[in-house]
Amino acid sequence: MSKNVTKKILISVSTVAFGISALIVISQLHKQNNPGQMSDFAGYKKISRSALYFPIKSQFDGARKIKLLIVPGHEPDAGGADEFKKIKERDLNLQLSLLLKDNLSKNTDLEVILARDENGWNSDIENYVKTNESEIMKWVSAMKKKMFAKIDAGEVELIDPNMKHNNAASNAVLFLYGTNKWIDENNIDLVLHVHFNNNPKINGKPNYRGYCMYVPEKQYSNSSSSKIFANYINEEISKIQKKSNMPQEKDIIIEDQQLIAVGNYNTLKIPSVLVEYAYIYEPLMTSSSTRNIFIEKAESSTATAINKYIEKEIIK
Repeated sequence: MSKNVTKKILISVSTVAFGISALIVISQLHKQNNPGQMSDFAGYKKISRSALYFPIKSQFDGARKIKLLIVPGHEPDAGGADEFKKIKERDLNLQLSLLLKDNLSKNTDLEVILARDENGWNSDIENYVKTNESEIMKWVSAMKKKMFAKIDAGEVELIDPNMKHNNAASNAVLFLYGTNKWIDENNIDLVLHVHFNNNPKINGKPNYRGYCMYVPEKQYSNSSSSKIFANYINEEISKIQKKSNMPQEKDIIIEDQQLIAVGNYNTLKIPSVLVEYAYIYEPLMTSSSTRNIFIEKAESSTATAINKYIEKEIIK
């Protein structure tokens, strides 16, 4: 690549389709012999080994609790997968998250924090984002510049996104980035984003089933630890739910460079996993009785996975 490079940054606020999470798509156009468009969603190709282990494993001695942040996907009054027969994804996310917090609170090694509850956003996170908007955007800008430098130096491998994207509100993007910055400043050790899935219908009919989850792409500094965390969740969820039959989700644990939730631009240092537990139009989700039973099973399986992960990967 020539050192004489002209950059044009096209910014659009987006969210991964099917109600996954918000992200920002930014493209970098480099004038070369064969001009091409490059997405800047990539992690670091050269990562030190020390960046790949769970950040508190060597420090944990029982003197403090492990801090888990559970993020029920989307805003309290908006966002998320399309409604299906008046079933709203954001409500399902919260229902499962509340049950999960109650269950995990029995673990004396854990401090469980919810990003939102029945009353709205966690006041600590909400106040932090509202009062630090300028600092958050400067921080995001700095992380982007580091990424651009890695791209220009040829130290980043760019992975084309495998999913379509929809527009999202800028305030949702700000809140997700602000949450990532708050996580870093408040010594959070683990993050779990709770979601349910959706997809445009084929010939007017729902067309996919099953669960999947998203983790940072392998070049990110929190990728390895996130994948270990996800493996524990996958082992338990697979006992109560079928794996997604959507072709783009065939890997089930899907590496992603774009999701803010799992730390695009390397904005997270800790394990972060986003779980899509089911499609909201699956038969098990359309009836309130079967839906509640499934959510209880999904919560219990997730709690079992988290407890096992902590016992075997952190406290051991």
